[in-house]
Amino acid sequence: MFFFNALSEAPIFFAAKYFLEKYKTNSLLLFSAFFYLIRFIVAAAATSPVYFLFFGMLQSLSFGVFLVTVRYYVKLVAPAALKTTAQSIAMMSAFGAAGIIGSLLGGYLIDNYGMTVMFNVTIIFGSAAVLILVFVVFKDRGVLKSRT
Repeated sequence: MFFFNALSEAPIFFAAKYFLEKYKTNSLLLFSAFFYLIRFIVAAAATSPVYFLFFGMLQSLSFGVFLVTVRYYVKLVAPAALKTTAQSIAMMSAFGAAGIIGSLLGGYLIDNYGMTVMFNVTIIFGSAAVLILVFVVFKDRGVLKSRT
């Protein structure tokens, strides 16, 4: 499984510079969030281990794009003297704290309500993230203009 994850991520890492120059970071985050949501749905619908091969191949479009985009965004916005600190905090937030909180919440939901509820909650939070990013991307493009 991990072999497929790594194999699918390699092309994204090689092509990262092209995508980062061509697309805005918010659009890439939306793209990544959409594929995380697809991964959650695939995991929830899985009826055999074969589904998880597909799940692993989506790793590049979710995690790979997210990792490259977040690192690039932090590099853009962090002051020169704090770039390393900013990268550390971003990675700690995205993978350390989020992993701990997600695992605790997921374990609680599974223990008390079952796998179906845990998957449904994951899909709801993933959908909310996608909707928020859709709003941000369209607002940045000027599609959503304020009426003041």
